[in-house]
Amino acid sequence: MSESSASLLLAESHRLKVESIVRLATERDDSFRIDTPNGTVVAKFAHPLDDPTAVLDQVTVLAALARDHAELPVQRVLPARDGALVSRVTDPAGESRWVRVLTYLDGELLGARPRSLSAMHTLGAFHARFAAAIADIGVAASPTLRGIDTAWNLARAELYTPHLSELSQGPLRDAVARVIDRVSHAVLPRLAALPALLAHNDVHGDNVLVSSEPFAVTGVLDFGDMTRTPRVADLAVAASYSRGYVADTHEPWAAAHSFVSGYETEQPLTDVERALLPELVLLRLAQRAILNSAIAAANPAAAPYASRNLSGIARDLRELGARTPPSIGGTE
Repeated sequence: MSESSASLLLAESHRLKVESIVRLATERDDSFRIDTPNGTVVAKFAHPLDDPTAVLDQVTVLAALARDHAELPVQRVLPARDGALVSRVTDPAGESRWVRVLTYLDGELLGARPRSLSAMHTLGAFHARFAAAIADIGVAASPTLRGIDTAWNLARAELYTPHLSELSQGPLRDAVARVIDRVSHAVLPRLAALPALLAHNDVHGDNVLVSSEPFAVTGVLDFGDMTRTPRVADLAVAASYSRGYVADTHEPWAAAHSFVSGYETEQPLTDVERALLPELVLLRLAQRAILNSAIAAANPAAAPYASRNLSGIARDLRELGARTPPSIGGTE
């Protein structure tokens, strides 16, 4: 969707007076940063094939967080002209699209520069509070909120492992195949036995805004991968990125240990969850390599964005996989 088309549709759906509009890099939505006379907002036009229930679940959670957990920094949903949280529009290609408009959160991206291990501890504690709030909202809602049925759900290996063939032959593909083979027998059956809860499922450096002095989380963005998954899978997703936030001088697993230690100050884990975490961290890296490669192959226009982290994933799989601990968390 072009910027001009988005501007016209937003004037109709939300009475927005667009002073300037800039496209944001995304994998699926058409998203825009928009300056209006009343401030800056973000508009997200869902993909035509997206399940409208999943889109509504996202704005329902955002509204509930704003109402019941004002201490958690998330975007606020700005209602459409008819008062609804989402509005249905027809794009220039004749496709029906669901659009929502959100407040804009300014701040520094978590992944913008190296952070300390103590910052990872703080981030882990925040993640535990954030995850608990979303899970509670999902349980309290009637009907129960489910989010999206997505290949980005770590527990749904049947949705992403078939795409392994789209990863180019080489050391990265070999490392990913080894992880998939190992966890298929030793990890995934145990993960499937754990209860599934509603989770953000995508807390990482491009979706988290922070302040540095003192370190604090000032915003969490992008609920597009929200789904029902075991809480340890959601934790593994977030912890898998932590190595990339700290200086290379630290032992490869140090950041993940600090992150999980912070998490457990708010939500203690079970011994089963602690034992599953190291392999789930590696599985998330493998999942990213598989799906980012599949996205790049399916949509050449998105290839630079989708493939931008493959070298870092290869490094982390190699170095974390070389010294995988038996568990993370607890008193270790």
